[in-house]
Amino acid sequence: MENSKYLTLARQARAEGNTEDAKNYYNKVREENPESGEAKFFYAFYALYEGKNGEIPNRFATVCQALGSSIKMVRNSNAPLNEQYATISEIVGAFIPETWSLNRYMNKKNRETKVGDSYVKVFDSRAIVTVCKNGMFALRDLGNELEKLYNSDASAMEIAVLTWKEYVSLAQKWYAYAPKGEAEIYAEKIKKIDSSYEMPKKAGCISFSDKKN
Repeated sequence: MENSKYLTLARQARAEGNTEDAKNYYNKVREENPESGEAKFFYAFYALYEGKNGEIPNRFATVCQALGSSIKMVRNSNAPLNEQYATISEIVGAFIPETWSLNRYMNKKNRETKVGDSYVKVFDSRAIVTVCKNGMFALRDLGNELEKLYNSDASAMEIAVLTWKEYVSLAQKWYAYAPKGEAEIYAEKIKKIDSSYEMPKKAGCISFSDKKN
């Protein structure tokens, strides 16, 4: 399917950092072409911070769930392979920093307003933990999905490695929530593709505060 007017406008708005227009145009693309993986992901992505703060954990879960199906839609499209990789790179590039950014956002909100000697909690600790775990495992699974869909093609693996690096980084910080030994397994997978990679050290304490090693 040729790029529609709305897809062109959505990409232009995204490049300009106009998130509201980008979301609206991607919604138009979804209506025109429900099988657009790019539109499926970016519509959910740009809707993340809409509405009330209390809705963010569920909205982020929707973004995480959209990842795998969006990548499959791109893979099953008629677009040339180089265009598929370009689209996937845009999706991956947008998602990789989001788990950490959202962690910082939630912790910042919890320290904005004081009543007496106590801060007003906008997000409880369970919500923060859930968001961080969802994002961490979505990063791992995204790399695995790319490896499977593209049969370990070199270009796909270069993208997969980016997701695994962020997974290992977060797993070394939030190690109580990652399967034991899994960070080391993915570090070895990364090294097979990027021999210069050095696995980050495990954090000294388990924390979901916004301090990243």
